[in-house]
Amino acid sequence: MVSQKTTLFFLLVAGILTTTGCAKKNLTNLGNYSENLRTVRPRYTYVEPVIEKTKIPEKSTPTRYRPTKADEPLYVTKRLEAILDTLAMRNKSIRYINGFRVQLYVGNIRQEADAAKSFVYQLFPEIMPYVSYSQPTYRVKVGDFMYRSDAEDFLANVRQQYPAAVILPDRVEIKRGLEIRASINEPKY
Repeated sequence: MVSQKTTLFFLLVAGILTTTGCAKKNLTNLGNYSENLRTVRPRYTYVEPVIEKTKIPEKSTPTRYRPTKADEPLYVTKRLEAILDTLAMRNKSIRYINGFRVQLYVGNIRQEADAAKSFVYQLFPEIMPYVSYSQPTYRVKVGDFMYRSDAEDFLANVRQQYPAAVILPDRVEIKRGLEIRASINEPKY
């Protein structure tokens, strides 16, 4: 019982101390603080902007264009012509470009590879089939398509006969690719 009374006493003292700590304090005894900051403040002088009236230019007669020597056309020199001819010859010597082919058949049976090849010859005479053999697999690739859209159009035409056909990136001959492109864009009557 004594311990309960002592505990109650300590709690009562602690409660009184905490409530007195929260009481309003009077701060009037701190004194008056004053400081003159006029000397350190920046000073600005205001200048009224002057608005000038813009003059409207008088109408004058238009001047006619007279060409100068700097405006004369530039003519190609012989050296530049030689360089351009060299570039043209180099471009003509390029025969292959990155393009697309449609792979119709992959398998071990030669007769089916030959059937795919003859299918292309009969229905699409302008498109060249390529048969490759790496033991024991035959591959039949068709066309020299420079653009994927052309290969997709061809794939749509043969999809019913060869549902496993796919488009593969490959090196194609430019001349044949241009011939295929021309035959596709040709109007059919």
